[in-house]
Amino acid sequence: MGAALKLIIGVIIFLAGLYWYMPTGYVNVFFGASAFRAFLTVFEGLFGLVLILFGLIIAWIEFEDIKWEHKEKKKVRK
Repeated sequence: MGAALKLIIGVIIFLAGLYWYMPTGYVNVFFGASAFRAFLTVFEGLFGLVLILFGLIIAWIEFEDIKWEHKEKKKVRK
């Protein structure tokens, strides 16, 4: 696939995603509720988990950085 075709497909998928959350979209007909309201419910439920994972990733990166600096200091002393 060429880059132009991938760009067009990406724009179509982006527009479909935007349309999904429109208040007058077909989603209301299928599910009987607003997709945006469902998104907010999921977001509220996952926000704490995202914070936990983000914090763990930052702590892990910093731990590895400290470990690497300690190893480099030992190497310089020898």
